This record gives sequence, C-alpha cells and structure tokens, in this order.
Amino acid sequence: MMNISIDNNRQVLPLTNGQLSFWFIYHMTKETANHFLPYEFEGPLCGDLLEKVLNTLLQDNEILRSSVSDWCALQYVYPYEYFHLPYEDLSGLCEQGRTASLGALFLKYAEPNFDLMKPPLLRACLVKIAPEKHLLMLVTPHFAMDGAALHQMDIELRALYQKALQGEPLRVGKKLGLAEYVTQEQSIRHSQSLQATQFWQQKLSQTNPTYLAPSLLDITNRARRGIFIPLSQAQLQEIERWCSKNKLTQQMVFLALIGKVMAKLSGNNNLCLTTVQENRDIDGARALYGALLTSLPVPLQLADSQSLLELLLQVKQTTLAVYAYRHVPWSIPLSILAHRKLAKRPWWLKMLSKLSGAYHSISKQSGLYPQALADFAAIAASDIEEDKKILRFGPHHQALTMNVNMLPSFYEQGIDTKAIEQDCAQACRITLRRELDFPVPQDDSEWEQNVLNFYIEKHPLKGAGIRLSHQCLTEHAEQIIREELYALLKQPAKVAQFAEQRV
Repeated sequence: MMNISIDNNRQVLPLTNGQLSFWFIYHMTKETANHFLPYEFEGPLCGDLLEKVLNTLLQDNEILRSSVSDWCALQYVYPYEYFHLPYEDLSGLCEQGRTASLGALFLKYAEPNFDLMKPPLLRACLVKIAPEKHLLMLVTPHFAMDGAALHQMDIELRALYQKALQGEPLRVGKKLGLAEYVTQEQSIRHSQSLQATQFWQQKLSQTNPTYLAPSLLDITNRARRGIFIPLSQAQLQEIERWCSKNKLTQQMVFLALIGKVMAKLSGNNNLCLTTVQENRDIDGARALYGALLTSLPVPLQLADSQSLLELLLQVKQTTLAVYAYRHVPWSIPLSILAHRKLAKRPWWLKMLSKLSGAYHSISKQSGLYPQALADFAAIAASDIEEDKKILRFGPHHQALTMNVNMLPSFYEQGIDTKAIEQDCAQACRITLRRELDFPVPQDDSEWEQNVLNFYIEKHPLKGAGIRLSHQCLTEHAEQIIREELYALLKQPAKVAQFAEQRV
C-alpha cells in the first residue's frame, strides 16, 4: 500500500488510475490534450470577484496545485498561492482587430502544452470585448480534469460567482482530499488485482485490432474534423424504450449501435470499443476535480445472424463485468491488447519486463502494480512496430481506437429561461461558448491520429446527437457510419438531410 508523506512543504502521493494513462501519454508525446473553456459574461462583470472565484477553485482542488514527477508516477501537491487573473481590454478595437487579438490570446493561453512539473495546472485570461461583454479563457490539461470534473467545475464556477455577488462566503465546506480518494481507490485495486488481471486476459483473448481499407482513410489532412449526426425525438424515445424494456443504460445502447456499425465498416467481428467507466462512487468523489474516470475497452463478439436484441444483451453483460473491474490502471487491459498486435517481443521489451519488478520496488511510494513498467513498455512496443508497418505498407496498417463518450450535456434537462432572465436582471449571464467568433488553429495533435471519438451529447443549437471527431477518415467513411447508424435506428429519410452538418 502507498505511503503518503510531506516533502518540502508539499504532499507526496500516487497518481489516480485515470491520471496514469495521461502520465504515460505525456511522457510519450509531451502533449497534454488541453481543455479550452471559453466562458462568455454578458452584463456587468466584476473582475475582482471572478478572480476570487478562481482562487477559491485553486484552494479547494488540490489537483490544480499538483506537480508530476518526471520519472515516477507520483504527484506533489503544493500549498495554495494567490492566482492573479490576467486582463485584456479589446473593446476599443474594430471587429477585425478584435478577432485577430482573440486568436493571438488563444495561441498564448490555450495552445501550448502544459509542463506538468510546474503548477498551477490552470491558465486563465479575462478579455473585455464590449462595454458589458467579457470572455474568460479557462484552460486545464486533461491530466487535471476529465469530462465529469469539467462539468463539476462549470457548476461550481457559476455558483461561486453568484455567491460572490451576494457577499456570501465562498468556502463553505471541505472537499474530499485527493489523498483520501487515492487511498480508497488503491485499496479497491489491491483487493481485486488478481481477479482483474484474469478477467481482462480472458475477455480480451479473442479480440482483434480494427483496421480500415485504404479507400476509407485520408491522412493527407491530419487536422481534427468530423460530423454531427442528429438524433430525432422518435429515435431517442426508441432508445429509451430499449433501455426500459431490457434494463439497459443508454451507454450500453450506444456501445452496441456503434460497435455494430464499426464491425460492418471494418469487417472485424471481434473488436473493442473504449468507453469511460464511472469511478466517482467513492463518497465525496463527485465533487472532486482530477482525472478520476477510467477509460476501458469493452470487447464485442458479433455475428451476421445476431439480432440487435442479442447484441444489446451481450453488451449489457460485458459492460457490467467491465464495470466491476474498473478500478484498475488503464495500462493493464491496454497492454494485453498491445501484445495481440506484436508479432514478437523485441529484446528491449523482454529486458524491461524483467526490470519491472525492480522498478516497482524502488518506486514503491507510487503504489504501482509490479508489472506496470512492462505494461507501459508493451504499449510503446506495439506503437513502434505499427509505425514501421505504416511506413512500409501504408496507413491501413494502423489499428483504430474507437472511443464512445457519454457527455454530461446529453443528460441535462431543458434550460429554465425564466430563471435565466431573473439571473440576468440581477447580474450577468454566463455562457460556456460552443461556437467561437474568432479563428482557432486546427487540432493536429499526434496522440489521437488513429482515434475515432464518438461523443454522445446535446448540442445547444443542433440538439441531441452523436458527434464523430477524428483525424483519419474520408467523407465516404463518415457517410457510411451515418447511414448505418440511421438504418439501425430505422431513421426516417426526412431527418437524414440535417446530418450533413460538419463538425
């Protein structure tokens, strides 16, 4: 078990299971996959109060004050230091000048990767763009926040600003400490480590990497792109009926639908989809920031004769089993999949596998499992071997990762316009902007070049739907995915015309 200590006035503790994956990616690519949150404030804004709100978030959330070790899976929580919110006044510029200046500020604050060794893991800038219109540019690395934490921060930022306006105390209770969460998470991990490894070995033993035909791939443009596939009210009701009748979650239904489509597109009937498993069942964790969720593979075995109902029930059984073993480091199942892509183990992987136990011993405080180094090395080895195949034979030798992400917005209820109007009368209206009126550079990061991200969300303008984001598909492949999804949902033709919207 881990040993939490105080070193040079900073707390030393292991990473969460969720943080481990981003720690590995950071060391492989030095990319931190930043979250850019542009909050628009319409109405009278008090910048001093907003600065106090951000400082309250820093005080209450240790992950934002963390530094990560460069060689070991440890983080150091530093004492709170006051954060001064930078301020830019662009209200006097013409529209063209303001747009150019906003783009430059984005490049300054949101585009650069974080140095995870240097806290705080938060950047912000308040920009005045009109007499009563401001934009708060808020940026965090993925290491510090997952989707659920971002949703929690959104709730807290709005609530704290209202409290600040009314002169109420901003710090009213103590949050669950990061150390307390990690202690409980590691306790669960150690109690089921043997069963978890056996489970993943068994479940993933029959899966195959997913490849696409060259005609479906386009790597000439590595910028992030995609489509939005809207879902009608009738389709949503049909999904809800499936859930109610068969005791399914909506996550299970979307895993089944997207799995069926990707099996047909790729010809792989033994594939894996990756989805986020909720780890916030620990008391107090729902209000805690940090990468606390675990992204784990859900293996599917499909057959041409299999009905949709049979597939739904299979996905239900598999997802429940995966959920039971979700308190594992991401690298355990991923290393099993990596070994399935390796024709043979290179000499350096064999050597690192032998050293893994020694690394575990000398870095015992990090609470890693004994095979951690070997698992990370296997993932790296499979990536290296795959890169060689791509160079020799072409991009269709790159295996795809398919993520199915249920975003909190999908579950949100309709907006209470009367409450908003009442708030607007007292203060400013706060909106997290989805569509920006200034240009931002295309996301051409390398660490997701072979990833298809399916986001199940409720867009403020387009409504509920599936947003497909990627860096590798042709428009024809996008069209096939859209049409196959609609066919499974028995989509009326009149709705399909709206599916052409590009992301």
